[in-house]
Amino acid sequence: MSDLVKQIVEKTGIPAEQAQQVLGVVAGFVKQKFPQFGGQIDSLLGTSGEGSDNNSGGNILGDLGSKLGF
Repeated sequence: MSDLVKQIVEKTGIPAEQAQQVLGVVAGFVKQKFPQFGGQIDSLLGTSGEGSDNNSGGNILGDLGSKLGF
């Protein structure tokens, strides 16, 4: 995931912490839409299950995304 975070930082100029949070939101969104691929998404993005459950307290932005309809 660090390579992807690095690309997000370089292309957007946002801090790495925010880029990592954004990536977590995107991973959570994709896993919500395609739950059968949750493990593969975690493997690909290195999210290791973070935010795979909407009640997870570890992914604040993922929870926000779900409240916004993502």
